[in-house]
Amino acid sequence: MKKQSFLESSAILILSAVVTKLMGAVFRIPLANMLGGEGMGYFSSAYGIFMTVYAVSVTGLPAAVAKLTAENSALERFANVRRVRSSALLFFSAAGLAFTLLMLAAAYPFCMLTGGRETVPSVLAIAPSIFFGCVTSVYRGYYEGLRNMIPTAVSQIAEGLVKLAAGLALCLWVLKNPAKAASVCIFFGLPADSILSAAAAAVLGITLSTAAGTLFLVLRDRLFGDGITPEQISSTSGKGCTDSRRTIIAALLKTAVPVAIGALVTNLTSLIDLVTINRSLGRAVYASPEYFAQIAPGIPPERLPNFLFGSFTGLAVTVFNLIPSFTNMFGKGILPNLSEAFAAGDKVKVRECAEKSLFATALVAFPSGVGISVLSGPILKVLFPLKGLETSLCTLSLSVLGIGVVFLCISSTVFAALQAAGRPELPVKLMLLGVAVKLTGNLLLVRIPELNTAGAAVSTLLCYAVICIPAVNILIKITDTDKNHIYGIFCKICYSSLLCGAGALIAEKMLPHTLGNVLILFISILIGVIFYIISTFLLGIFTKSTLKLLIS
Repeated sequence: MKKQSFLESSAILILSAVVTKLMGAVFRIPLANMLGGEGMGYFSSAYGIFMTVYAVSVTGLPAAVAKLTAENSALERFANVRRVRSSALLFFSAAGLAFTLLMLAAAYPFCMLTGGRETVPSVLAIAPSIFFGCVTSVYRGYYEGLRNMIPTAVSQIAEGLVKLAAGLALCLWVLKNPAKAASVCIFFGLPADSILSAAAAAVLGITLSTAAGTLFLVLRDRLFGDGITPEQISSTSGKGCTDSRRTIIAALLKTAVPVAIGALVTNLTSLIDLVTINRSLGRAVYASPEYFAQIAPGIPPERLPNFLFGSFTGLAVTVFNLIPSFTNMFGKGILPNLSEAFAAGDKVKVRECAEKSLFATALVAFPSGVGISVLSGPILKVLFPLKGLETSLCTLSLSVLGIGVVFLCISSTVFAALQAAGRPELPVKLMLLGVAVKLTGNLLLVRIPELNTAGAAVSTLLCYAVICIPAVNILIKITDTDKNHIYGIFCKICYSSLLCGAGALIAEKMLPHTLGNVLILFISILIGVIFYIISTFLLGIFTKSTLKLLIS
C-alpha cells in the first residue's frame, strides 16, 4: 500500500482545490450577477444557517477518521483500520440522518431567528446535504488517514461539477419561468418573488452536488477497494486488532466532538454576521439616510440592509474564502503524517511536519492576502462586471479582509496540526476568544455609517489575528520547534509579500485604462509575482534545506 508524502498529498489536494474553486467561482460569480445583492442575501442567509448545523454534524469527521486511521496504520493494525471505517459509517450516517431531519423540522424557527421566513425554501432545499456530507466525510477521512488523497480530490471535483451545472441551470430556469416557480413561494405563504425562488433553486444545486460526491466515493470503494490486502489483515490479527465498535466510536468522538465544536465556533463568525449585520445596518440607515442614499442610490431604505449584507457576503466574503480553501489542504496533508509521527514517538519527524506545514502555508498566505488587499477594487470589477454598485460598496471590506486571509490560513493549518497532536480542545478555546472579538466588533463598528459592512470586515480581521498568534506559539511549544526560526521565516516572507503588493499596486495605478480591467489585473498580478519570487531568493527564503524540508 503506497503512501503519499506531505508534498504529494498537499499537491493533490491543492490541485483539486484549484479546480473546484475555479468551478466554484464560475458558479458564484454568475450567480451573484444573476441574483444581485438582494438574491445573494437570501442565498447567504440560508447557507449560513446550514453551515452552523453542518459544522456540528460533519466538520469534525474527516479529521477524526483520518487521525484514528493513520494511528492504526502506523502500528500496522490493519484489521482495526477497516473496523474504523465500518464503525464510522454506521454511526455517523445515522447521526447525519438525524441532523437532516432536525434541520427540516426547525427550518422555520431558524429562519425567523436569523432574518426572516423568506429563506425557509432555501434551508429546506439544502438540509439533505448534511446526511450526504456525513457519509462523504467518513470516506474522505479514511483515505486521507491512509495517505491517499486522490479519492478526496476526485470527489471534490465531482461535487464542483454538479454544483456548477445543476445550481446555475436551476437558477436560470426559475428566472426564465417565474410563473411556474411562483407556486413554491405561495406554498410557504411568501410573495411570488422570482429572486427568492431562484436563490432556493441555486441552493438545491448544492444538495445535488453533495449527493454526487457521496455516490462517487461509494462506487469507488466498491470497485477499487482501499489498497489493504487480506494478507496484511491476517498477518496482524494478533496485534490488538479487535477493538469493539463502541471503543472505536468513543475514540472518534474524542477527536470529532472538539473539532466539531471548534468548527461550530468558527461558523459562529458567519452566524454573528447573519444575526448582527442586517440589524446594525438597519440602525445605521435609520440614523443616516442621506449618506446611504448617496452611496446606494435607487435602493429603498427598507431593502438596503439585505442588499448591503448580500453584497458583502456574496462578493467580498466569496473572494476572502478563496485562498484559505487552498491552504487548508496543507493542514489535511500534514494531519496523517503528524498523527503517525506522534503515534510512533518520532520527535524529529514531528518537528519537521510542523515546520513544513507552517512554511508552505505562509508562502501562499502572505502574498495572496497582501495582493487581495491592495487590488481589491480591480479584483471585484473583473469578477463581478455586471454589479458595479455592489462592487463599489464592498471594495473597502475586501481590502480589510485581504489581511485577514493571512491569519485565517495560518490558523487553519495550525488547528489541523493540533488535532493531529491529540489536542483538539485548544482550537476551541482560541476560537471562543476570537468569536467574542468578532461579536463585539460587529456590534460596535457595523452601525457606523461610514464603515457599514467594512466594520464586519475589521472585526473578522481582529478575530483571526487574536486566534492565529497564540495558536502558532502553542504549536511551537507542543512540537518543540525553534520559535526564532519560525518567526524569522514569517518576517522574511512578510517582507517579500509587501514588495509583491507594492509592485502590483504601482503597476495597477500606472497602466493605462484603455487596456481593460482584465488585462490590467493580470499584468499587475504578474508583476507582483515577479517581485515576490525575486525577493524570496534574495532573502534566502528558498535554500537547499527548505526545499529538502518541503520535498521530504
